[in-house]
Amino acid sequence: MKTTTQINLILLLSAGILLAGCKEEKKPEETDPTIPVKIISSTSLDQAQAVETSGLLGSDNEARLSFKVGGIIQSVLVKEGDRVRKGQVLATLNTTEIAAQVSQAEENFLKAQRDAQRIGNLYRDSVSTKEQLENSQTTMLLAEKQLDIARFNMSQTRIISTTDGVVIQKIQNAGEQVQGGAPVLFVSSTSNKDWVVKCGLTDKDWARLKGGEKAEITFDAYPQTFTGKVTSLAQGSEAGSGLYQAEIQVDKQASKLASGLFAKVSIYPKEKTTMISVPLDALIEGEDDSAYVFVAGSGKALRKQVKIAYLSGDKAFILSGLEAGTQVIREGSAYLTDGSAIKIVQ
Repeated sequence: MKTTTQINLILLLSAGILLAGCKEEKKPEETDPTIPVKIISSTSLDQAQAVETSGLLGSDNEARLSFKVGGIIQSVLVKEGDRVRKGQVLATLNTTEIAAQVSQAEENFLKAQRDAQRIGNLYRDSVSTKEQLENSQTTMLLAEKQLDIARFNMSQTRIISTTDGVVIQKIQNAGEQVQGGAPVLFVSSTSNKDWVVKCGLTDKDWARLKGGEKAEITFDAYPQTFTGKVTSLAQGSEAGSGLYQAEIQVDKQASKLASGLFAKVSIYPKEKTTMISVPLDALIEGEDDSAYVFVAGSGKALRKQVKIAYLSGDKAFILSGLEAGTQVIREGSAYLTDGSAIKIVQ
């Protein structure tokens, strides 16, 4: 006979078998392979890409003043930082040698004049020839021209300011020997209408400008933005830097400016280019002027390379690689690869 314990064990096993048979097999949970993304349509617009450069502020009316002839500097009547007015004498040259040259030229002219008069009298008396007469008159004319040169050199023994302005630099001092044409003083105008920013342009940027373009100028010394326009474009590059020199005239304003201020300049070409605008956060893997974006197409993410014109605020302006109206993925692109399945969410 079976014991009570054996009977209970058999009953428990039977119940377990019955319960196991009643349970349904669980199916594995299905996962959604699509990646949620948000999109935005790219926009086409005509935009002028700014030319960005930098330079130094100076005056359009500035001069490195010098003596025409060499000699010893008698006096320099101004120092750096002094304000000067147009026509003011700024420096003088010792005139001892030049005065002697003037006296010598005067004596030579008087002698040539007397010789020409004497030969003229002899010619009228048929004693001298016509050739002798003409030679004497030529000698007298040459002596007169030499006298004019000596007198002109005497008048150039003073340096006179060519503008109302300020002395930027004193290059030579009294008592120094100076060659003719060597700068002695650097004077710059301080008129509000004379300020210009001189900067360098690459050949690519130079080709986009024609002259007269509007510009925005900022200085580290001032919080506001100044305006101006391109007044000069060099027709050849500088030998050292390879850049093309440009001058931007600053519009008249009330702020105090000084020569040598560092300026950042944005020049806006007159000719506009058709570009595509997309949000900045839509760009991935950017390098130089190239980057990638993901676009939505037939439920998939497609990776496209684009060429960037420039960035402005939270927008990127694209030169090529996208068409207007393309659905650009702006959120969720960090989880995508080329060909990933996507679903568009609001």
